[in-house]
Amino acid sequence: MSKIKKYITRDGSMRIAAVISTEIANEAFSFREASPLVKTLMSRAVTGALLMASQMKENLAVGLHFTGIGPVKEIFAEARYEGKAKVYAGDRGAELVPGETHLGAGLGEGFLEVVRSLPFQKEPHRGTVGLLTGEIGEDIAYYLQQSQQIPCIVALSAIPSEKGIEIAGGYILELMPGYSEETLSKLESLQPLVGSLTQKLKTGAQAEDLIGIYLDHFDFQEIEHPFELSYECGCSLERVERSLLLLGPSVLDDMITSQEDAVIHCEFCGKEYRLKVPHLSSLRDSLRAPLH
Repeated sequence: MSKIKKYITRDGSMRIAAVISTEIANEAFSFREASPLVKTLMSRAVTGALLMASQMKENLAVGLHFTGIGPVKEIFAEARYEGKAKVYAGDRGAELVPGETHLGAGLGEGFLEVVRSLPFQKEPHRGTVGLLTGEIGEDIAYYLQQSQQIPCIVALSAIPSEKGIEIAGGYILELMPGYSEETLSKLESLQPLVGSLTQKLKTGAQAEDLIGIYLDHFDFQEIEHPFELSYECGCSLERVERSLLLLGPSVLDDMITSQEDAVIHCEFCGKEYRLKVPHLSSLRDSLRAPLH
């Protein structure tokens, strides 16, 4: 599995993280396939989440929830600092309307909610911005700029294949508080030389190759990030049972009365959980108040 490559300038004015995320994206589609449009957006979202999470601290996570009026409806990607990630889409078979070529139209107008777990706090931090373009990378960049008030560059790319993803990857570059105007000007002057991220991925670039122009022109030092990426949905029968209990006794009563099995599919991996009526009855019984 791939690892994220992280760097920070020696003066602390800029940090950057890059990754080739092809393998973890393909894990998401080994469970359930999707349309080329949805595979592209989902792969970009999980790549962005992994990069953002890598700049947090151990045992912390970030969730990206894109919701829009477009045919895809929503995409949710979550990643942890340790490289574990998962992703799902509202409509995995969605396609652009005929004549539309802009990928961002898959989500359309809507919102991006970013949920970050914070050290020593029970409640996560939530921030919301309107979708700028629906292009995932541009919307993440917009959120980072709005939340931190400093410039950043988010470049994400994914190329779908007949099954899964051919290649996926990207990077996030962030200027840190206290950066100089000289650093900003130099960064802007390099943009015409950066080249196509998609083309780099197609030609077999490694993570560090995606950001070579920056590594060559700034005094970066690498920060070790030893975790291998892995797709982990975290679903289990126990979680399914807890979700059913949250529905309340009346809903469980209706399910039991219907005398049909409850069939639940995990949104992230597609695994099917089938709970028979006696199992549902046992869950319902656990909600009954004990006699005193």
